[in-house]
Parts: sequence; structure tokens; C-alpha cells
Amino acid sequence: MELRNSSCSFEFDRFRVDTRFRKICRDGEPLQLTARAFDTLLILLENAGEVVTKAELFDRVWGDTAVEENNLTQQISALRKAFGEKASDHKFIVTVPGRGYCFVAPIIKSQEPSIAGRRGSPRFAHRLLRSPGFLGYAAAVVYILLICVPSIVFTVQANLSTNKPQTIAILRFRSAGVGDELLGMGIRDTLRAKLGSLDDVDVRPETSSTTSSDIVDAGRQMHADVVVTGSIQRDDDRVRVAIEMVDVTNERLVWGNTFDERTSNAFELQDSIANAVVTALTTPKLRSAIDIDFLQAS
Repeated sequence: MELRNSSCSFEFDRFRVDTRFRKICRDGEPLQLTARAFDTLLILLENAGEVVTKAELFDRVWGDTAVEENNLTQQISALRKAFGEKASDHKFIVTVPGRGYCFVAPIIKSQEPSIAGRRGSPRFAHRLLRSPGFLGYAAAVVYILLICVPSIVFTVQANLSTNKPQTIAILRFRSAGVGDELLGMGIRDTLRAKLGSLDDVDVRPETSSTTSSDIVDAGRQMHADVVVTGSIQRDDDRVRVAIEMVDVTNERLVWGNTFDERTSNAFELQDSIANAVVTALTTPKLRSAIDIDFLQAS
């Protein structure tokens, strides 16, 4: 996105958006927005007064990552909540049915002046060179560049080299009905195929050596960071599948959902579950929470 590397600000109503430091303030007080929500806001501000299609927002915010439409809806909802706006207010963001969204509030865009523009006069440079502490500051800068920076770079590279992809184990689904075991196998196979397409996810192979009925213990036996499992219930021609995702390191449930479908729509059910799990794993908030816990435990 063009605005990610630019240094400008947008002002509207009581809000100010700084693209250089990626922050938004209301009356000078900073507000909390996720990275996706902030990117969505920047695109709407960049095209203020024009309709931005959902396709363009998906392409510029998520890139090649496959996500469902409700992901975009959640970002728009987060922005409206930050603005204190309801969907029917039409004060800041207007939904254009069947097309996308439009930012309608009047904005003032200003380019942030560079440091050179503020201090680039010859007189300033002359005073700086003749100041008594200049040599001391210069020596400190040289020391930082020659000693500290290489050490920091080496430490960061060492930490990055030790990081490994998020390792996920998909356990068997609990079921009591006849034929539900085949449905569980189909869900697991679909999950493996979907998760296997993610670059930063390592799906553990299925093994018969895991005998523990405890989810966390089974995940440890399979050397997994995260375990995905669930249960299957049947009522006449309908089936309900409950999915849960467990952080093995911290022994806690990090995500869960239920899915109801007719038994004749098994393939749609499998795809819905797999897409929901992929979406949950690619959500920055969930991924960062799991990754932070994993790094701290290491």
C-alpha cells in the first residue's frame, strides 16, 4: 500500500491519523486498532469520497491470503467502534450495498515535514559543529555504529534462526454415532490440506503411537505447539461439529466454534470448518498471542 511508507497525516472531526508512526488519536489520546483495521482505514482515507470495493480491500489488506467476507466486516466494525459510530449514522464510513465502503467525513491531509526540512539550514549546521559537546556526541555515535549495532544485528539474526513454524497436531474427533468416524476423518483430511498450504504452519503427521486421551498430553507427545480437535453429534438428518484449538504450552483454549449442517452436505461442512480454522490461525491477535507464549516458554 502506498501510504504505509509515506509520512503524512489525516485529520477529520476529533481524530488524527499519522501514517508514519501508524497511530490514530482522538483529541490527542491514542486509540487501539489492529494492523488490519489500520490498513483498512488508510485505504478508505486515501480514497475519501470514493467507493472502495470489497475486492480491492481484500487484495490490499490481505494480499494472497484467503479470508472470508466477515473478516472485512470485523475491521469495518472495529473502525466504527473507534469512531463511536453506528452503521446507520453515515458520519464517517458508509456501506454501499453490493459494492464496498466509502469514507465520507471531510478530511485534511498534510505532508509531514522531514527532519532536513526543519533543521537543514546552513546556520543550524554551523552552530552544531561549533557546539562544545559535538565531539562527544560524535564519538558516542561512532561507538554505537561500530560496536552496538553489529551486536544487536547478530542477536536478532540468532533469534530469528531459532524460530520455527507454528506446529499443529490434528487429533481424532470424538463421536458416538455410527458413521461419524468417517466424517471425522474427512474433516481431519480437509484440515490437513488447508493448513498445509500455509507457509508458517507445520502440520504434524498422523501417528498411532499417541495413546493419551488428554488433549494437552497428546499434543506434547506429538511435539505440537497447538492442537485442533473436536466432537461430532448427530440428530436425525443434522450433524453438529464442535471445534476447539488448544495452546499446548500454556494449557489453555485459544479458539472454539460449532458448526451445524445436514448430513447430506458433508463436503460443505468440512470446507466451512477448515476455512474457519485457517481464518482463526491467520488472525494477527490469535497468532501473536500463541507465538508470544511459545517464545516465552522457550
